[in-house]
Amino acid sequence: GGDASDVDLTDVADISCGWHACVARKNDGTAVAWGWFNATGVDLTDIADISCGGQACVARKNDGTAVAWGNNHYGGDASDVDLTDVADISCGGYAC
Repeated sequence: GGDASDVDLTDVADISCGWHACVARKNDGTAVAWGWFNATGVDLTDIADISCGGQACVARKNDGTAVAWGNNHYGGDASDVDLTDVADISCGGYAC
């Protein structure tokens, strides 16, 4: 998952880690990510659920949309996928 020494991990509700990254969902609905894939530029607010695989992570928002980040070959670039009206998320192995 990587070094989380500079990540605020207070008031955490859930954590999901893959081989190269982790994400923590906080009780206020925000999330923080660390590791090789740090989610720079990804809106991690209003988060309902999180999941990380070996190379990518995904977060489902309370409005049913989802955001993904990480290695583009394993689900990190979801720009060509419709991530609206998402009911559940799951990552495993390499991909999401």
